Amino acid sequence: MWTGLLFAFLGVFGSALPGHLGMRILAYREHLDRALPFEQGTQNGGMPYGWWLMRFGQKNYPQAKVLGQFGNLSAVFGWITLLALFAAVFSYFMSKA
Repeated sequence: MWTGLLFAFLGVFGSALPGHLGMRILAYREHLDRALPFEQGTQNGGMPYGWWLMRFGQKNYPQAKVLGQFGNLSAVFGWITLLALFAAVFSYFMSKA
């Protein structure tokens, strides 16, 4: 049972991670194109920018509707990715027990 769950959660992780990364790139480009100010440490668009999106930081910019759409999708995919990763690790260790 745990092995099946492991592969299921890895499948969810494998589907959500590309969605998160793609939407994060689109959100970052929209952020740059609209010349919106960045939070401290998120200027490079890396992991801190992804974490900022996952905490729905783009809600501070209601004038950038498209940024909100890309940011919301990135955040949802990011949280799904994080939960699936934790579940996959848990399933892996439970399958070894």
